[in-house]
Amino acid sequence: MTYKEIINRFRTVTEDHYMLQDFGYGQLSDLKTQSQLGVKDQHVDYPYLFLLPASHNRQGPVMNYSFNMIVMDMARTEEGDVYDNYISIQSDCQQYIDDVLANLYYYYKDQPEIELTGITYTPFKEKY
Repeated sequence: MTYKEIINRFRTVTEDHYMLQDFGYGQLSDLKTQSQLGVKDQHVDYPYLFLLPASHNRQGPVMNYSFNMIVMDMARTEEGDVYDNYISIQSDCQQYIDDVLANLYYYYKDQPEIELTGITYTPFKEKY
């Protein structure tokens, strides 16, 4: 399986997901935000999965690819607990990541082999 096929598999899983609405790939500077309105190609629909490549390495005949997966959604201030909506969105985004990983791990029976090790989740709240 080529590197491009791996990226396209992430894209396919994202497109087939019931909640995820948009997929992106590249460096952080390529990440689309809602504030980039005007150019249709730059518009983003949330929830948005962005795949950021990390260091890859080869161990003999085995090639290991690493990625940082960023899943974002728009939070709106709710009446009452000002943090409740942000926490709900962060929880939902973590579930979307779990869904994507499960789909990659269980649905596809061909190569590449997916190893679910060393996974960390970092909730964030940013304004764009």
